[in-house]
Amino acid sequence: MIVSLCLAKAVRSQDAPKYPFQDFKQPIDTRVADLVSRLTLEEKASLLNNTSAAIPRLGIKDYQYWNEGLHGIAYSVGSQAGNFTVFPQAMGIAATWDPELVHQLTTAISDEAWGSINRDAVKNGYPGVRLLDFWAPTINMARDPRWGRTPETYGEDPWLTSRLAVAFVKGLQGDDPKYIKTVGTPKHFAANNIEYNRQKSDSRITETTLRDYYFPAFRAAVVEGGALSVMGAYNAINGVPCNADHWLLTDVLRNDWGFKGYVTTDCAAVRHMVVHHKYVKTFDEATALVLKAGVDVECDDAGGVPKSVPVAIEKGLLTQADVDLAVTRLMAVRMMLGMFDPPEMNPYTKISPSVIGSSEHVALARQVSRESLTLLKNDTVGAAALLPLNPDKIKSIAVVGPNADKMLYGDYSGTPANPPVTPLDGIRSRLRNGADVARVEWVNAPDDKSFRAIEKDSLRSGSGNGLKAEYFNNREFKGAPFASRVEDGVNLNYANAPAQAGGVEAISVRWTGSIVPDRSGQYYFDLGGSGMSRLFLNGKLVLEAKSEKKTQKAKAGQPLENSALDNRLLKRKTTMFIMEKGKPVDVRIEYVSAKGVGTAKAEWATPSEDDAALGRKLQSIRDADVVIAFMGLQVGDEKEGIDRWSLDLPSDQEAIVQQVKELNPRVVVVLVTGSSLSINRINQDIPAILHSWYSGEQGGNAIADALFGDYNPAGRLPMTFYKSVDDLPAMDDYEISHGRTYMYFEKEPLYPFGYGLSYTTFSYGELSMDRKNAASSDTVKVSVKITNTGGRDGDEVAQLYVRALDAGNDRPLKQLRGFQRIHLKKGESKIVTLPLAVNDLAFWNDKTKSFKVIPGRYDILVGASSADIRQKDMIVVSGD
Repeated sequence: MIVSLCLAKAVRSQDAPKYPFQDFKQPIDTRVADLVSRLTLEEKASLLNNTSAAIPRLGIKDYQYWNEGLHGIAYSVGSQAGNFTVFPQAMGIAATWDPELVHQLTTAISDEAWGSINRDAVKNGYPGVRLLDFWAPTINMARDPRWGRTPETYGEDPWLTSRLAVAFVKGLQGDDPKYIKTVGTPKHFAANNIEYNRQKSDSRITETTLRDYYFPAFRAAVVEGGALSVMGAYNAINGVPCNADHWLLTDVLRNDWGFKGYVTTDCAAVRHMVVHHKYVKTFDEATALVLKAGVDVECDDAGGVPKSVPVAIEKGLLTQADVDLAVTRLMAVRMMLGMFDPPEMNPYTKISPSVIGSSEHVALARQVSRESLTLLKNDTVGAAALLPLNPDKIKSIAVVGPNADKMLYGDYSGTPANPPVTPLDGIRSRLRNGADVARVEWVNAPDDKSFRAIEKDSLRSGSGNGLKAEYFNNREFKGAPFASRVEDGVNLNYANAPAQAGGVEAISVRWTGSIVPDRSGQYYFDLGGSGMSRLFLNGKLVLEAKSEKKTQKAKAGQPLENSALDNRLLKRKTTMFIMEKGKPVDVRIEYVSAKGVGTAKAEWATPSEDDAALGRKLQSIRDADVVIAFMGLQVGDEKEGIDRWSLDLPSDQEAIVQQVKELNPRVVVVLVTGSSLSINRINQDIPAILHSWYSGEQGGNAIADALFGDYNPAGRLPMTFYKSVDDLPAMDDYEISHGRTYMYFEKEPLYPFGYGLSYTTFSYGELSMDRKNAASSDTVKVSVKITNTGGRDGDEVAQLYVRALDAGNDRPLKQLRGFQRIHLKKGESKIVTLPLAVNDLAFWNDKTKSFKVIPGRYDILVGASSADIRQKDMIVVSGD
């Protein structure tokens, strides 16, 4: 009632419009033109910043463009946005492969935005001026999993990203025929994929690759989704900073795609053009360039563009018409939001604040988290697959790992309106039968200062202390050693090497013996120096470390042979091993020099806990019916501003998993992270692996639902999981055909794009198509009968890939061009029809500067992942 009275007061104030732009009966173009004509140059300039100033004489409110809503409302710049529902991070959303669910998610986000706005209306008497624009989704292609912002994306595939982007934008912007609900802002346009030098990076990419790979998701968001805002990227493309690129922002975005909204810079991008790119010398020049290129609003708290506009006009760098065009675009979007109309006309002013954190939205958050869960492995242990666990038979569970009792939401996350649920909370809540759930705390890896040389008194070689060292004049430990002696430990350098090593070019050294600890606990080991070193304990390789080559600076316009990122972010690599007091552990350390003698060092950090604590920890793991290990990364490992230097789990986590497995083979690893990991040994040794991503406020409940069989996981990977970072091209190499993604990667991945298991099984019947010969204007209906052949209800994600057989060797191995997630009860069958528009087979033709469907044969491939094709057929496309 209070809201209605306040809004009614606002309506009365507009009963007799003073200016034509206030007359809601007039066309928007007419109204905007009238408004712009009444502004002074200084007023126009003030509107060109994300924090847009009020102009009281015309009734224009101050306005904040910068709000974050990647997976729930995060914040509004300059104000406290409040608490809202927090959904899984974007990569988890992508793992659902469910555009309809994404639409529901962003409908909830925009509902909560208006709930907050209408709550403010009680105080202010008008709809708020924040939470109407959201700078999301992030739809850059995750071409390299080392990129720190990979978790914000929808993965490596343009088609999947396009479908989710369209659903995301439509949910934000609503479906009212007159008013936009909130504004969606796909970002960062375009080819933005590096953090370590992002303010000045230059992406060298052919137009063909841009059009075929980096642009499609943006195009879909604009053309199909109707996005009314786009954010430019920090980087340059082929030497031109994106925000100064007229071809990018006007020729492509506006002229080719028909974009009608506004373009915002990424924050401080205009300054970066001067300071980092050194593209121009002054801010006035940069301001003129970005406005002429197609930018309409600058994100920068310093407000450099509004200050520079009058100066740039005075210098002849900019015209009044350039400024008017930008202001016109901005005001048109505000008009579409209803900001100049009586509030009662806007249906969204009726959304109640009670939607914020409502039970419906909590349930939706749980459902999105459930659908994102991706089962990577589920081997048989005993008579049956380890998962799902039977909650009626489980009497004890040991929960280990650094991510077991934490809420990890991912970057650009808000604060939940309701109490969040950690994985440990979810497990304890689900097991109400009196089962014992033991949280086994592990000592985190120590810092560098804690490591020291392994004490000689703890080392044994024969009857004395130390280790036996054997030196070989080759890198393969071949033949008889040229020197052999007992050494106090491993601390090799040129000065203390055997005299015979002075003239040796290639060298390898092996230290052997045993370690006898003087106390029980968790010991951490570290290997350092030049060359390559390996540590074996009780005959098993537990740690490998190698030095990196120096990276030479790349020539202008050329990618680095080895990304500078790898050398800039080298970190200490450690492993953990549990040892018991007085019990010998066999040790072997091998070292191979890069050149000459080099250096080698082995250190350890000794335990800080007492024997009794360790005994209780080990016993709880041994006695547990199952061990659930929550491993992964922290948000600080993969986020804006930070790229990863490795795809591996932190080595101490790898060690925890292996130590736990030695104590109890019934181990489930749950990965909590926002992107891919090279978990080769875990995949080899651990029977069950579930990827939960950053699963939002209801993640703990969703994970428990899957672990105990209340929900059958069916998430699918939105990106390839590589076995090693060595499988990737240089970070600076943007050419997708250089072995990137499932489309061009010819080695065997750890897990392929589109992969995900289920607790049930599905069969695919024979493929049928309504035509085998097609023209570019046709749509082919591809149908397949899918049957749930297992013992549980579950979801399957049918995936349609195409391969051009007559288009040349430079074309992708296959490309996703359709998918559908379906639910099937056990024994149930459904016919899934995946429409394939032949126009979607087009590639960019650089000669004609247009897309063209190449005539010839195309394989039609349908299956459960990019590597699990169940049925195939072929169509022939005729020439135009």
